[in-house]
Amino acid sequence: MEQFAVNDDVRDIRGARRRVLFILGDCVFLVAVGVATTVVTHAVHQIGWPVWITCPLGMAVAMVIQMLMAVCASPMLGSIETMTPSMVLGMLGPMPVCALHIFGGESTHATAVMWGVGTGLLMFAFVLWYATICERRLQGAIGSHQDGFSDLGQARSGL
Repeated sequence: MEQFAVNDDVRDIRGARRRVLFILGDCVFLVAVGVATTVVTHAVHQIGWPVWITCPLGMAVAMVIQMLMAVCASPMLGSIETMTPSMVLGMLGPMPVCALHIFGGESTHATAVMWGVGTGLLMFAFVLWYATICERRLQGAIGSHQDGFSDLGQARSGL
């Protein structure tokens, strides 16, 4: 009996380690997407073309960068987990660069990097908050376990 308890403890530690690594990976990925998309939009605005060209072009280039990063990270972090939040981040993160340019302001490279880090961290915090809410709702829907089956599983299978 003692051997099984040790194995369960090791399994719990490995599961916790895996969870922490996935959380760190998500955070680093979202910050990288925020920085990359904001910096590339800033670079497009530095070309010197009219605002009505650089805004849509910068956003399009940012979305291409976001998609490439999400496709590259999806084998490690999961496709839905990387694509959905990074898509929103790829659109919202660079918008202040465009808004500043529309109103006649200019951002620096350092400002674009800081804005990218900030939006990436905000998106990561939102994803964690949303995951917590979904987990609570799912736990409430599953209820107690009977005979190895959850109430939700019995309802789906018609048992």
